Amino acid sequence: QLVAAQQVLGRKLEIIVEDTESRPKAAMDGIHKLVDVNKVPLVIGCHNSSSTIPSATYAQSREVNQISIASTSPDIRKIGPYHFAACATDEVMGAELVKLAIKDTGKNEFGILVMNDAYGAGLGNVMRKVIEASGGKVLSEVKYELNKSDYRAELQRLFAPKPPVILSVAWAEMSRVIQKQAYELGLFETVKDTWYSAYFADSVEAAIPETIEGRKGLDIASPKGERFAEFQAKYAEHTKNKDEIVSWYQAAAYDAARIAALAIEMADSTDSNAINKALPQAFNTYQGVSNPDMAVDEDGIQKTQIFQSYVFRNGKVEVYDVK
Repeated sequence: QLVAAQQVLGRKLEIIVEDTESRPKAAMDGIHKLVDVNKVPLVIGCHNSSSTIPSATYAQSREVNQISIASTSPDIRKIGPYHFAACATDEVMGAELVKLAIKDTGKNEFGILVMNDAYGAGLGNVMRKVIEASGGKVLSEVKYELNKSDYRAELQRLFAPKPPVILSVAWAEMSRVIQKQAYELGLFETVKDTWYSAYFADSVEAAIPETIEGRKGLDIASPKGERFAEFQAKYAEHTKNKDEIVSWYQAAAYDAARIAALAIEMADSTDSNAINKALPQAFNTYQGVSNPDMAVDEDGIQKTQIFQSYVFRNGKVEVYDVK
């Protein structure tokens, strides 16, 4: 829309795309090209924290703005004033997942399973702090390496002290392997209705149904109002697929692009430093598709997030309302 309408300072907007491949090295290759070769004043991305932290740290060193989309590790707060985030950190998700589990079960002893990277460590730390602040206890906390074919040892350590509630995060095929092996080891049955996952859709999308029956969790959600419906219709028109399902991720990326354009307009300049001064006001002014309130805090991180709780029941995902 912005390119077609030439709405940014009345000039043609050039978009240069680099693929991070969701890997830190590829992200660094991309940011070096964008900053050093293309001389851009602003970058949108990355998706995951492990790629955002090094790439945005480099952009920060060159005083180039970067708006991350779905990077939620609390460590992104340390990057600096040229980094902004179009979603809240796991300080919000971690706290809300613990609150969901406590309200749903009435229990206060937990096992935590997270990946061994910046994202997982950040989420695990937040969950532990919230549990302990509420008078609860973490019986086990296990960090696992990515993309392994065998997680039995990690699962046995997680379940060794017999935690009545599990809090976890895992994606796609990794989640499938973890759930399958927990089921085969007989561990799944001990927490069949008391295992809670952050970013629920990513956790269950590839799983074998019987291995996640009763699983509950949270996902970031977009408000299903008129603005989201309009965006969904335009997105389907653009992709020429009327059945296209639009998630929060597409909406957040759209919002980041709109905020970037608004900041350039407010700055009346393509100078990186001028845009940087305008970005907080752009975030605080813009009403998003992914979240009506895109306001950022003193670290440039979105303050609020909308969540929805879900359960996997009878082979499908359902909205779950805690009684």
